[in-house]
Amino acid sequence: MKRVLLMCLLMLSYACAPVVCPGEKEVRSRYSEDTAPKNYEAFTSLRYGILRVPIYIEKSEEKYTIRSPQTGTVLLKDSNLCVNATCLDLPVNPDGLIFGALLRGDEKPSCSFGTITFERDDQMYKRKYIFSNGELKRVELTDKNRDRILILEYGDRSKEGYYKRVKASLGDMTFLFTVDELKRR
Repeated sequence: MKRVLLMCLLMLSYACAPVVCPGEKEVRSRYSEDTAPKNYEAFTSLRYGILRVPIYIEKSEEKYTIRSPQTGTVLLKDSNLCVNATCLDLPVNPDGLIFGALLRGDEKPSCSFGTITFERDDQMYKRKYIFSNGELKRVELTDKNRDRILILEYGDRSKEGYYKRVKASLGDMTFLFTVDELKRR
């Protein structure tokens, strides 16, 4: 009888215990939005098929200046992109693309066999960040208004701490975002 009671108590405590994934704290601290440098310059490019568009990104404190031959100069604050009178709320800012600095701290974790997934649901997007063996591998951003999924697949991280290559897929379109050179200031 004591064994049955002990088993019931163990099962109850296990069912009520919060989910703790091994390596969760390290992943949260390494990929937090706060881990991106405050100032840098990045010479990047966006490729679609054989087309290649060079893009210069400069971050100074919390503001970004983005320049390309096609768009001219565009200013970005956090993830709000404003061109003339039109503003867009982007799902990922340049820090998220370049450094993988995506986690705010309010995401819900789940884990299985070396993979940790963090999920967050806000007004516009359902976000899923997937890490394998402590490294960012994939981000799935579901636009709740348009019912579309943007998938970002991250390559290897450089020794300087940034991702040289991120593949973005939206439906049948695939883009390749590359960092050609990065200077911290």
